[in-house]
Amino acid sequence: MRRGSMSAPTKVAGRGLGLVDLEPIIPRVLAMRTIPRADDQLAKKWNLPEGKRAVGMLTCSSDDALFVALDEGTKAAPVEVVYARSFYAGSSYPSGPLSGEAIGVYAASDPDEIEAALRACVETLAREAWFYAADERKQLAFFPHVVRATGNYLSREAGIAPGESLAYLIAPPLESMIALDAALKAAPVKLVKWFGPPSETNYGGGYLTGSLPDCEAAARAFAAAVVDVAKAPREIDRSARAAGESLGARPSGPAGAGRFKVLATGERLSEKPEHLTHLRDDESLVTKLHPRLILRGKLDTLQGLLLEAQFAADQEGAPGLVGELGEALELTRAMVGAEVMDRPLPEWKLVGLPPSEIRYASHHTYELYGVPFMIPSVRQGRAVAQLYLARAYAREAELAAYVAFSDDGERADLKLALNRLSSAIYVMTAKYVGGKYGPQRPGPVKGWRPPAENPGKPEKAR
Repeated sequence: MRRGSMSAPTKVAGRGLGLVDLEPIIPRVLAMRTIPRADDQLAKKWNLPEGKRAVGMLTCSSDDALFVALDEGTKAAPVEVVYARSFYAGSSYPSGPLSGEAIGVYAASDPDEIEAALRACVETLAREAWFYAADERKQLAFFPHVVRATGNYLSREAGIAPGESLAYLIAPPLESMIALDAALKAAPVKLVKWFGPPSETNYGGGYLTGSLPDCEAAARAFAAAVVDVAKAPREIDRSARAAGESLGARPSGPAGAGRFKVLATGERLSEKPEHLTHLRDDESLVTKLHPRLILRGKLDTLQGLLLEAQFAADQEGAPGLVGELGEALELTRAMVGAEVMDRPLPEWKLVGLPPSEIRYASHHTYELYGVPFMIPSVRQGRAVAQLYLARAYAREAELAAYVAFSDDGERADLKLALNRLSSAIYVMTAKYVGGKYGPQRPGPVKGWRPPAENPGKPEKAR
Protein backbone atom coordinates (compact mmCIF):
# COMPACT_ATOMS: atom_id res chain seq x y z
CA MET A 1 0.00 0.00 0.00
CA ARG A 2 1.35 3.37 -1.02
CA ARG A 3 2.55 5.49 1.90
CA GLY A 4 4.50 8.69 2.56
CA SER A 5 5.16 11.62 0.24
CA MET A 6 5.23 11.19 -3.52
CA SER A 7 6.67 12.77 -6.59
CA ALA A 8 4.59 14.92 -8.93
CA PRO A 9 2.07 12.87 -10.92
CA THR A 10 2.39 12.27 -14.60
CA LYS A 11 0.11 14.47 -16.70
CA VAL A 12 -2.18 12.50 -18.99
CA ALA A 13 -4.85 13.46 -21.45
CA GLY A 14 -7.44 10.95 -20.26
CA ARG A 15 -8.49 9.47 -16.96
CA GLY A 16 -7.81 5.82 -17.72
CA LEU A 17 -10.45 3.35 -16.59
CA GLY A 18 -10.93 4.94 -13.14
CA LEU A 19 -14.17 5.92 -11.44
CA VAL A 20 -13.16 9.39 -10.26
CA ASP A 21 -12.38 12.68 -11.95
CA LEU A 22 -9.16 13.43 -10.06
CA GLU A 23 -5.51 13.85 -10.96
CA PRO A 24 -4.10 10.35 -11.61
CA ILE A 25 -0.71 9.20 -10.38
CA ILE A 26 0.56 6.75 -12.98
CA PRO A 27 2.71 3.93 -11.54
CA ARG A 28 6.07 3.12 -13.10
CA VAL A 29 7.64 -0.27 -13.72
CA LEU A 30 11.22 0.11 -12.53
CA ALA A 31 12.82 -3.26 -13.33
CA MET A 32 11.64 -6.48 -14.96
CA ARG A 33 13.22 -9.82 -15.88
CA THR A 34 12.28 -13.40 -16.73
CA ILE A 35 14.06 -16.61 -15.75
CA PRO A 36 13.27 -19.44 -18.20
CA ARG A 37 14.02 -22.05 -15.54
CA ALA A 38 14.81 -21.20 -11.93
CA ASP A 39 17.51 -23.06 -10.05
CA ASP A 40 16.02 -25.96 -8.08
CA GLN A 41 17.40 -24.69 -4.77
CA LEU A 42 15.82 -21.28 -5.25
CA ALA A 43 12.61 -22.85 -6.55
CA LYS A 44 12.31 -24.65 -3.23
CA LYS A 45 12.99 -21.47 -1.23
CA TRP A 46 10.54 -19.53 -3.35
CA ASN A 47 7.89 -22.25 -2.94
CA LEU A 48 7.36 -22.55 -6.67
CA PRO A 49 4.50 -24.93 -7.56
CA GLU A 50 5.40 -28.33 -8.95
CA GLY A 51 6.16 -28.12 -12.66
CA LYS A 52 6.33 -24.32 -12.67
CA ARG A 53 9.96 -23.28 -12.99
CA ALA A 54 9.64 -20.36 -15.41
CA VAL A 55 9.70 -17.13 -13.41
CA GLY A 56 8.99 -13.46 -14.15
CA MET A 57 9.45 -10.61 -11.71
CA LEU A 58 9.14 -6.85 -11.63
CA THR A 59 9.35 -3.91 -9.25
CA CYS A 60 6.99 -0.95 -9.32
CA SER A 61 6.67 2.52 -7.84
CA SER A 62 3.22 1.68 -6.40
CA ASP A 63 2.36 -1.49 -4.52
CA ASP A 64 -1.45 -1.71 -4.68
CA ALA A 65 -1.40 -0.79 -8.35
CA LEU A 66 1.10 -3.59 -8.90
CA PHE A 67 -1.02 -6.12 -7.00
CA VAL A 68 -4.05 -5.29 -9.17
CA ALA A 69 -1.91 -5.55 -12.31
CA LEU A 70 -0.42 -8.88 -11.19
CA ASP A 71 -3.95 -10.24 -10.93
CA GLU A 72 -4.67 -9.17 -14.52
CA GLY A 73 -1.67 -11.23 -15.61
CA THR A 74 -3.26 -14.36 -14.15
CA LYS A 75 -6.21 -13.80 -16.49
CA ALA A 76 -3.97 -13.43 -19.54
CA ALA A 77 -1.98 -16.65 -19.08
CA PRO A 78 -1.91 -19.75 -16.82
CA VAL A 79 0.49 -18.26 -14.27
CA GLU A 80 0.54 -17.99 -10.50
CA VAL A 81 1.59 -15.05 -8.36
CA VAL A 82 4.05 -16.69 -5.98
CA TYR A 83 5.41 -13.56 -4.31
CA ALA A 84 4.01 -10.04 -3.91
CA ARG A 85 5.28 -7.78 -1.16
CA SER A 86 5.36 -4.11 -0.20
CA PHE A 87 8.62 -2.59 0.97
CA TYR A 88 8.84 -0.77 4.29
CA ALA A 89 8.46 3.03 4.36
CA GLY A 90 7.01 3.36 0.85
CA SER A 91 8.41 4.61 -2.43
CA SER A 92 9.93 7.74 -0.86
CA TYR A 93 12.62 5.64 0.86
CA PRO A 94 13.57 2.83 -1.54
CA SER A 95 16.63 0.65 -1.07
CA GLY A 96 17.81 1.51 -4.58
CA PRO A 97 16.77 3.36 -7.77
CA LEU A 98 15.03 0.26 -9.17
CA SER A 99 13.34 -0.91 -5.97
CA GLY A 100 10.26 1.28 -5.80
CA GLU A 101 7.50 0.26 -3.42
CA ALA A 102 6.81 -3.39 -4.21
CA ILE A 103 7.92 -6.54 -5.98
CA GLY A 104 5.83 -9.18 -7.74
CA VAL A 105 6.82 -12.63 -9.00
CA TYR A 106 5.02 -14.95 -11.43
CA ALA A 107 5.64 -18.67 -11.91
CA ALA A 108 4.51 -20.79 -14.86
CA SER A 109 5.43 -23.90 -16.77
CA ASP A 110 6.42 -22.02 -19.93
CA PRO A 111 8.44 -18.79 -20.41
CA ASP A 112 5.95 -17.63 -23.06
CA GLU A 113 3.22 -17.73 -20.42
CA ILE A 114 5.36 -15.56 -18.17
CA GLU A 115 5.85 -13.02 -20.96
CA ALA A 116 2.11 -12.91 -21.70
CA ALA A 117 1.34 -12.29 -18.03
CA LEU A 118 3.99 -9.57 -17.73
CA ARG A 119 2.61 -7.81 -20.82
CA ALA A 120 -0.88 -7.80 -19.32
CA CYS A 121 0.50 -6.59 -15.99
CA VAL A 122 2.43 -3.69 -17.55
CA GLU A 123 -0.55 -2.72 -19.71
CA THR A 124 -2.84 -2.59 -16.68
CA LEU A 125 -0.41 -0.34 -14.83
CA ALA A 126 -0.32 2.02 -17.80
CA ARG A 127 -4.05 2.02 -18.43
CA GLU A 128 -6.05 1.81 -15.24
CA ALA A 129 -4.39 0.69 -11.98
CA TRP A 130 -3.76 4.19 -10.70
CA PHE A 131 -3.61 6.08 -7.44
CA TYR A 132 -5.25 9.53 -7.43
CA ALA A 133 -4.45 12.82 -5.72
CA ALA A 134 -7.11 13.93 -3.22
CA ASP A 135 -5.68 17.39 -2.58
CA GLU A 136 -4.59 20.34 -4.68
CA ARG A 137 -0.94 20.02 -3.67
CA LYS A 138 -1.04 16.38 -4.83
CA GLN A 139 0.45 15.04 -1.62
CA LEU A 140 -2.45 12.87 -0.46
CA ALA A 141 -2.60 9.78 -2.67
CA PHE A 142 -5.25 7.08 -2.45
CA PHE A 143 -6.48 4.07 -4.45
CA PRO A 144 -10.24 3.79 -5.20
CA HIS A 145 -10.06 0.90 -7.67
CA VAL A 146 -12.65 -1.65 -8.82
CA VAL A 147 -11.60 -4.99 -10.30
CA ARG A 148 -14.45 -6.00 -12.58
CA ALA A 149 -13.63 -9.72 -12.42
CA THR A 150 -10.87 -11.08 -10.23
CA GLY A 151 -8.20 -13.51 -11.40
CA ASN A 152 -6.73 -16.29 -9.31
CA TYR A 153 -4.37 -14.03 -7.30
CA LEU A 154 -6.79 -11.45 -5.89
CA SER A 155 -9.47 -14.13 -5.52
CA ARG A 156 -7.09 -16.05 -3.28
CA GLU A 157 -6.13 -12.92 -1.33
CA ALA A 158 -9.76 -11.87 -0.80
CA GLY A 159 -11.14 -15.36 -0.20
CA ILE A 160 -13.67 -15.09 -3.03
CA ALA A 161 -14.38 -17.05 -6.20
CA PRO A 162 -12.53 -16.05 -9.40
CA GLY A 163 -14.57 -13.74 -11.58
CA GLU A 164 -16.25 -11.80 -8.76
CA SER A 165 -16.11 -8.00 -8.61
CA LEU A 166 -13.86 -6.44 -6.00
CA ALA A 167 -13.57 -2.87 -4.69
CA TYR A 168 -9.90 -2.46 -3.77
CA LEU A 169 -9.83 0.62 -1.54
CA ILE A 170 -6.64 2.05 0.00
CA ALA A 171 -5.87 5.41 1.65
CA PRO A 172 -3.76 6.96 4.43
CA PRO A 173 -4.59 5.79 7.98
CA LEU A 174 -7.42 8.06 9.16
CA GLU A 175 -8.79 8.60 5.67
CA SER A 176 -8.98 4.85 5.04
CA MET A 177 -11.10 4.24 8.14
CA ILE A 178 -13.45 7.16 7.50
CA ALA A 179 -13.82 6.29 3.82
CA LEU A 180 -14.39 2.57 4.35
CA ASP A 181 -17.33 3.44 6.58
CA ALA A 182 -18.76 5.65 3.81
CA ALA A 183 -18.20 2.92 1.21
CA LEU A 184 -19.97 0.25 3.24
CA LYS A 185 -22.95 2.54 3.81
CA ALA A 186 -23.23 3.56 0.16
CA ALA A 187 -23.95 0.11 -1.30
CA PRO A 188 -24.80 -3.47 -0.21
CA VAL A 189 -21.20 -4.71 -0.32
CA LYS A 190 -19.33 -7.09 1.98
CA LEU A 191 -16.03 -6.29 3.67
CA VAL A 192 -13.93 -9.43 3.14
CA LYS A 193 -10.54 -8.07 4.20
CA TRP A 194 -9.45 -5.08 6.26
CA PHE A 195 -5.95 -3.63 6.25
CA GLY A 196 -5.57 -1.88 9.58
CA PRO A 197 -3.04 0.94 9.52
CA PRO A 198 -0.13 1.00 9.73
CA SER A 199 0.96 -1.53 7.13
CA GLU A 200 4.53 -1.81 5.82
CA THR A 201 4.06 1.52 4.09
CA ASN A 202 1.66 3.08 6.59
CA TYR A 203 -1.64 2.99 4.71
CA GLY A 204 -4.91 1.14 5.38
CA GLY A 205 -7.99 0.01 3.52
CA GLY A 206 -9.91 -3.08 2.53
CA TYR A 207 -11.44 -5.40 -0.04
CA LEU A 208 -15.20 -5.14 -0.61
CA THR A 209 -17.23 -7.55 -2.75
CA GLY A 210 -20.64 -7.37 -4.34
CA SER A 211 -22.16 -6.75 -7.75
CA LEU A 212 -20.12 -4.60 -10.14
CA PRO A 213 -22.44 -1.55 -9.82
CA ASP A 214 -22.39 -1.88 -6.02
CA CYS A 215 -18.59 -2.11 -5.91
CA GLU A 216 -18.37 0.98 -8.12
CA ALA A 217 -20.81 2.90 -5.91
CA ALA A 218 -18.76 1.93 -2.85
CA ALA A 219 -15.53 3.06 -4.53
CA ARG A 220 -17.04 6.43 -5.44
CA ALA A 221 -18.23 6.91 -1.85
CA PHE A 222 -14.76 5.98 -0.60
CA ALA A 223 -13.21 8.55 -2.91
CA ALA A 224 -15.69 11.23 -1.90
CA ALA A 225 -14.94 10.73 1.78
CA VAL A 226 -11.17 10.85 1.25
CA VAL A 227 -11.46 14.08 -0.74
CA ASP A 228 -13.68 15.58 1.94
CA VAL A 229 -11.12 14.88 4.67
CA ALA A 230 -8.40 16.41 2.48
CA LYS A 231 -10.48 19.58 2.03
CA ALA A 232 -11.23 20.13 5.72
CA PRO A 233 -9.04 17.84 7.83
CA ARG A 234 -9.59 19.55 11.23
CA GLU A 235 -13.30 20.50 11.25
CA ILE A 236 -14.51 18.82 14.43
CA ASP A 237 -18.21 19.34 13.70
CA ARG A 238 -18.06 17.88 10.18
CA SER A 239 -19.93 14.57 9.88
CA ALA A 240 -17.85 11.91 8.18
CA ARG A 241 -20.85 10.01 6.81
CA ALA A 242 -22.60 13.14 5.58
CA ALA A 243 -19.37 14.29 3.98
CA GLY A 244 -19.23 11.24 1.78
CA GLU A 245 -22.88 11.51 0.81
CA SER A 246 -22.69 15.21 0.05
CA LEU A 247 -20.02 14.54 -2.58
CA GLY A 248 -22.18 12.20 -4.59
CA ALA A 249 -21.82 8.86 -2.88
CA ARG A 250 -25.61 8.56 -2.92
CA PRO A 251 -28.20 9.95 -5.37
CA SER A 252 -29.48 13.38 -4.43
CA GLY A 253 -33.14 14.26 -4.21
CA PRO A 254 -35.80 15.86 -2.03
CA ALA A 255 -36.28 14.71 1.56
CA GLY A 256 -37.81 11.24 1.66
CA ALA A 257 -36.86 10.47 -1.94
CA GLY A 258 -36.03 6.84 -2.68
CA ARG A 259 -32.47 5.76 -3.26
CA PHE A 260 -33.19 4.29 -6.72
CA LYS A 261 -34.41 6.09 -9.84
CA VAL A 262 -36.06 4.47 -12.87
CA LEU A 263 -34.34 5.95 -15.92
CA ALA A 264 -37.34 5.75 -18.26
CA THR A 265 -39.88 7.40 -15.94
CA GLY A 266 -37.89 9.31 -13.31
CA GLU A 267 -39.76 7.44 -10.57
CA ARG A 268 -37.85 7.00 -7.29
CA LEU A 269 -37.99 3.74 -5.35
CA SER A 270 -36.78 2.84 -1.86
CA GLU A 271 -35.93 -0.71 -2.95
CA LYS A 272 -34.66 -2.07 -6.26
CA PRO A 273 -37.18 -4.40 -7.94
CA GLU A 274 -35.86 -7.70 -9.28
CA HIS A 275 -37.01 -6.96 -12.83
CA LEU A 276 -34.85 -3.79 -12.97
CA THR A 277 -31.08 -3.51 -12.92
CA HIS A 278 -28.38 -0.83 -12.98
CA LEU A 279 -27.48 0.71 -16.31
CA ARG A 280 -24.68 2.52 -14.48
CA ASP A 281 -25.67 3.41 -10.90
CA ASP A 282 -28.66 3.80 -8.57
CA GLU A 283 -29.86 6.76 -10.65
CA SER A 284 -30.30 4.68 -13.82
CA LEU A 285 -32.41 1.56 -13.30
CA VAL A 286 -33.58 -0.11 -16.53
CA THR A 287 -35.31 -3.32 -17.54
CA LYS A 288 -33.12 -6.31 -18.26
CA LEU A 289 -34.21 -6.15 -21.91
CA HIS A 290 -32.52 -2.78 -22.39
CA PRO A 291 -30.33 -2.94 -25.55
CA ARG A 292 -27.20 -2.03 -23.61
CA LEU A 293 -27.82 -4.87 -21.16
CA ILE A 294 -28.14 -7.25 -24.11
CA LEU A 295 -24.82 -5.97 -25.45
CA ARG A 296 -23.21 -6.57 -22.06
CA GLY A 297 -24.49 -10.13 -22.10
CA LYS A 298 -22.97 -10.64 -25.55
CA LEU A 299 -19.63 -9.27 -24.36
CA ASP A 300 -19.71 -11.58 -21.33
CA THR A 301 -20.37 -14.60 -23.55
CA LEU A 302 -17.62 -13.48 -25.94
CA GLN A 303 -15.16 -13.45 -23.02
CA GLY A 304 -16.13 -17.03 -22.23
CA LEU A 305 -15.62 -18.11 -25.84
CA LEU A 306 -12.21 -16.43 -25.96
CA LEU A 307 -11.25 -18.25 -22.78
CA GLU A 308 -12.35 -21.55 -24.36
CA ALA A 309 -10.22 -20.75 -27.40
CA GLN A 310 -7.26 -19.96 -25.14
CA PHE A 311 -7.68 -23.31 -23.40
CA ALA A 312 -7.84 -25.15 -26.72
CA ALA A 313 -4.75 -23.32 -28.00
CA ASP A 314 -2.88 -24.21 -24.82
CA GLN A 315 -3.88 -27.87 -25.15
CA GLU A 316 -2.63 -27.92 -28.73
CA GLY A 317 0.73 -26.39 -27.84
CA ALA A 318 0.37 -22.89 -29.27
CA PRO A 319 1.43 -20.46 -26.49
CA GLY A 320 1.75 -17.60 -28.96
CA LEU A 321 -1.92 -17.98 -29.84
CA VAL A 322 -2.78 -18.14 -26.13
CA GLY A 323 -1.07 -14.76 -25.69
CA GLU A 324 -2.80 -13.11 -28.66
CA LEU A 325 -6.16 -14.41 -27.48
CA GLY A 326 -5.30 -12.92 -24.10
CA GLU A 327 -4.97 -9.53 -25.79
CA ALA A 328 -8.40 -10.06 -27.38
CA LEU A 329 -9.80 -10.97 -23.97
CA GLU A 330 -8.32 -7.82 -22.40
CA LEU A 331 -9.82 -5.67 -25.17
CA THR A 332 -13.24 -7.24 -24.60
CA ARG A 333 -12.99 -6.55 -20.88
CA ALA A 334 -11.96 -2.96 -21.60
CA MET A 335 -15.03 -2.64 -23.85
CA VAL A 336 -17.25 -3.71 -20.94
CA GLY A 337 -15.74 -1.05 -18.68
CA ALA A 338 -15.89 1.64 -21.36
CA GLU A 339 -19.55 0.90 -22.10
CA VAL A 340 -20.67 0.69 -18.48
CA MET A 341 -18.84 3.85 -17.43
CA ASP A 342 -19.59 5.85 -20.62
CA ARG A 343 -15.91 6.57 -21.24
CA PRO A 344 -13.79 6.26 -24.39
CA LEU A 345 -12.07 2.98 -25.14
CA PRO A 346 -8.28 3.33 -24.69
CA GLU A 347 -5.98 2.75 -27.67
CA TRP A 348 -5.41 -0.91 -28.44
CA LYS A 349 -3.73 -3.42 -30.74
CA LEU A 350 -4.47 -7.03 -31.66
CA VAL A 351 -2.06 -9.54 -33.24
CA GLY A 352 0.50 -6.77 -33.02
CA LEU A 353 -1.49 -4.51 -35.35
CA PRO A 354 -3.47 -1.28 -34.90
CA PRO A 355 -7.11 -1.24 -36.11
CA SER A 356 -6.18 0.30 -39.48
CA GLU A 357 -3.88 -2.64 -40.35
CA ILE A 358 -6.03 -5.52 -39.07
CA ARG A 359 -8.49 -5.23 -41.97
CA TYR A 360 -5.65 -5.47 -44.52
CA ALA A 361 -4.21 -8.54 -42.81
CA SER A 362 -7.59 -10.30 -42.78
CA HIS A 363 -7.93 -9.75 -46.56
CA HIS A 364 -4.37 -10.85 -47.42
CA THR A 365 -3.85 -14.02 -45.42
CA TYR A 366 -2.30 -15.84 -48.40
CA GLU A 367 0.39 -13.24 -48.95
CA LEU A 368 1.08 -12.85 -45.23
CA TYR A 369 0.62 -16.36 -43.83
CA GLY A 370 0.40 -18.69 -46.83
CA VAL A 371 -3.26 -19.51 -46.14
CA PRO A 372 -5.96 -18.66 -48.73
CA PHE A 373 -9.55 -17.92 -47.78
CA MET A 374 -10.55 -20.90 -45.72
CA ILE A 375 -13.55 -22.69 -44.31
CA PRO A 376 -12.58 -24.38 -41.04
CA SER A 377 -12.40 -28.15 -41.08
CA VAL A 378 -12.56 -30.83 -38.42
CA ARG A 379 -9.00 -31.79 -39.44
CA GLN A 380 -7.70 -28.51 -38.13
CA GLY A 381 -8.45 -29.32 -34.51
CA ARG A 382 -10.35 -27.90 -31.60
CA ALA A 383 -8.50 -24.58 -31.48
CA VAL A 384 -9.74 -23.64 -34.96
CA ALA A 385 -13.29 -24.67 -34.04
CA GLN A 386 -13.19 -22.45 -30.94
CA LEU A 387 -11.69 -19.56 -32.89
CA TYR A 388 -14.47 -19.83 -35.46
CA LEU A 389 -17.11 -19.77 -32.71
CA ALA A 390 -15.51 -16.76 -31.00
CA ARG A 391 -15.28 -14.91 -34.31
CA ALA A 392 -18.94 -15.55 -35.11
CA TYR A 393 -19.96 -14.31 -31.68
CA ALA A 394 -17.83 -11.18 -32.01
CA ARG A 395 -19.90 -10.35 -35.08
CA GLU A 396 -23.11 -10.91 -33.07
CA ALA A 397 -21.80 -8.55 -30.40
CA GLU A 398 -21.04 -5.97 -33.08
CA LEU A 399 -24.64 -6.10 -34.27
CA ALA A 400 -25.83 -5.75 -30.66
CA ALA A 401 -23.65 -2.63 -30.35
CA TYR A 402 -25.38 -1.10 -33.38
CA VAL A 403 -28.78 -1.79 -31.78
CA ALA A 404 -27.70 -0.40 -28.39
CA PHE A 405 -26.15 2.71 -29.97
CA SER A 406 -28.28 3.33 -33.03
CA ASP A 407 -26.97 6.79 -33.96
CA ASP A 408 -24.24 6.57 -36.59
CA GLY A 409 -21.52 8.26 -34.52
CA GLU A 410 -22.59 6.96 -31.11
CA ARG A 411 -19.93 4.72 -29.53
CA ALA A 412 -18.07 4.37 -32.81
CA ASP A 413 -15.08 3.21 -30.76
CA LEU A 414 -16.92 0.10 -29.52
CA LYS A 415 -18.36 -0.68 -32.95
CA LEU A 416 -14.92 -0.43 -34.58
CA ALA A 417 -13.29 -2.55 -31.86
CA LEU A 418 -15.83 -5.36 -32.27
CA ASN A 419 -15.52 -5.23 -36.06
CA ARG A 420 -11.74 -5.48 -35.92
CA LEU A 421 -11.86 -8.11 -33.19
CA SER A 422 -13.71 -10.52 -35.48
CA SER A 423 -11.17 -9.77 -38.23
CA ALA A 424 -8.27 -10.30 -35.82
CA ILE A 425 -9.67 -13.69 -34.76
CA TYR A 426 -9.77 -14.69 -38.43
CA VAL A 427 -6.14 -13.58 -38.76
CA MET A 428 -5.26 -15.73 -35.73
CA THR A 429 -7.00 -18.69 -37.38
CA ALA A 430 -4.99 -18.22 -40.57
CA LYS A 431 -1.75 -17.87 -38.62
CA TYR A 432 -2.52 -21.03 -36.67
CA VAL A 433 -3.34 -23.07 -39.78
CA GLY A 434 -0.27 -21.62 -41.48
CA GLY A 435 1.99 -22.82 -38.67
CA LYS A 436 2.93 -19.34 -37.43
CA TYR A 437 2.43 -20.41 -33.81
CA GLY A 438 4.24 -23.71 -34.12
CA PRO A 439 4.03 -26.87 -36.29
CA GLN A 440 2.24 -26.65 -39.62
CA ARG A 441 -1.47 -27.35 -39.31
CA PRO A 442 -3.67 -29.09 -41.94
CA GLY A 443 -4.88 -26.55 -44.46
CA PRO A 444 -8.39 -25.95 -45.83
CA VAL A 445 -10.20 -29.14 -46.86
CA LYS A 446 -12.88 -29.17 -49.57
CA GLY A 447 -15.38 -31.95 -49.99
CA TRP A 448 -14.82 -33.57 -46.60
CA ARG A 449 -17.67 -35.68 -45.27
CA PRO A 450 -18.10 -37.98 -42.27
CA PRO A 451 -16.86 -41.59 -42.58
CA ALA A 452 -19.34 -44.34 -43.39
CA GLU A 453 -21.27 -45.78 -40.45
CA ASN A 454 -20.12 -49.27 -41.45
CA PRO A 455 -16.34 -49.10 -42.01
CA GLY A 456 -16.42 -52.34 -43.96
CA LYS A 457 -18.94 -51.10 -46.50
CA PRO A 458 -18.15 -48.13 -48.75
CA GLU A 459 -20.57 -45.23 -48.91
CA LYS A 460 -22.78 -44.83 -51.93
CA ALA A 461 -21.57 -42.25 -54.38
CA ARG A 462 -23.23 -38.90 -53.92
